[in-house]
Amino acid sequence: MKRGKPLKAKAPMRKRSRKREAYLAGPEREAGKAHMGRVAQLPCIVCGAWPTEVHHDPDPRSDMRVIPLCPRHHRREFGPQALHYNRRAFHEQHGSPENMMRWVDEMLGRDV
Repeated sequence: MKRGKPLKAKAPMRKRSRKREAYLAGPEREAGKAHMGRVAQLPCIVCGAWPTEVHHDPDPRSDMRVIPLCPRHHRREFGPQALHYNRRAFHEQHGSPENMMRWVDEMLGRDV
């Protein structure tokens, strides 16, 4: 079966929204990156191990709402003790996200 006329190419999709572009270029992003750098220097909030990875709390997602976790407690491939394996079980065992945010603030020496 032949097509009567050739398909027209559509305009390429934007890779990022205008809102996202504005955020990435703004001072809020720079402050978030600096905060994540400080949090990444902290030991794992669960076991105290180093090095750590920065985990974003998804609700609300912000670069200022992050906790330090070692790979064993962060990544799914490490099994049931990892946050990304079972979020609910992880928080039942180690504390709520709000408590973890408070612990991070205390570790950074910030007033809660």
